[in-house]
Amino acid sequence: MTKTAAARPVEACLIDLFQHLGLGAAHIVAGRLGITDWQGLAIRHADRVASLTLINPPILGAGQIRSLAPRMLAVTGDFGPTAEGASKLLTDLPEVALHVLGGFECHPWSDVIAERGAEIGSAILDFLDAHPVPAVSLPERQGEAAGISYRIRGEGPPLVLMPLDLAPSQWEPLISMLGTRYCTITLGGPLLGVVGTLEARGRSTYLGVVRTVLDQIEFQPKEVILEVGGGSGVVLREIARRTAGANRIIDVDINRYLLREAVGLTELRCFPQLVAMTPTEVSVFTIFQQQILATLTAEEAAEWRSAAAQAEAMGTFFIATGHHCAVGTKPSGARSRVS
Repeated sequence: MTKTAAARPVEACLIDLFQHLGLGAAHIVAGRLGITDWQGLAIRHADRVASLTLINPPILGAGQIRSLAPRMLAVTGDFGPTAEGASKLLTDLPEVALHVLGGFECHPWSDVIAERGAEIGSAILDFLDAHPVPAVSLPERQGEAAGISYRIRGEGPPLVLMPLDLAPSQWEPLISMLGTRYCTITLGGPLLGVVGTLEARGRSTYLGVVRTVLDQIEFQPKEVILEVGGGSGVVLREIARRTAGANRIIDVDINRYLLREAVGLTELRCFPQLVAMTPTEVSVFTIFQQQILATLTAEEAAEWRSAAAQAEAMGTFFIATGHHCAVGTKPSGARSRVS
């Protein structure tokens, strides 16, 4: 199911999910890193978006979502580089409603709902009440459709919560508050959020870099393999394929214990690699392009878009990004490799 769904546009999978749940138009809420979660739906199926709330919005090309501006809410901190996304959005689309979190900087890794959930929840509810849609009658349950997992709680008009940057579970402190007035549907799975970005990277030329690193390691049977910073398991699955059960594999994300364990590697080999991404890797390509545009002046951005459009028409448009890779051996009784 995941492999089949991954080849389709995210918005097509969302429309299938809407049909599976019997939804017409729904309120959508999303975070900064999930631009490809909602963008295709907003551009190609705007009639299914009753309203769009963006928590800490990224730098956006406003032209294609201009029709949504009267039913958009931006929630942002009041300082720091990430506040620029909301500032640009309001400059381009002054009809967008704004709620500012005073004295707060929204980092991509900030747990904004845990820290300012009551304030954000009240702002969202006030905004949604101004854009009414019919209530739906859905039993509380969880499931999966079109490669997207969902969990339904509460009653009322449909409110769809895209993964909030780091994980869908970040919404949990707000579910009881939102669910008293809205049928709250939390989405997740390998197509959305950071997981979707990591999985898309695993389908890109990034996997070639991974394979180059793994070629340097030359795994031996019975060695214990530790992968630090496992993310959604893209590298883990490649390691598992190569070792075919001959090794114990430990896959974890960063914590203090792992940082301590990673110290003291020997036979360390470091080398840079370039990963080339094309517009076919939609989610990660869009994020990199938005990051580039955020650093340009209006004149430079116009020049970029013109050149990019010509290159894309010719099939020569790509973005290359560097990855610094390291392979080493930690001396111990049972040798462990860390990459």
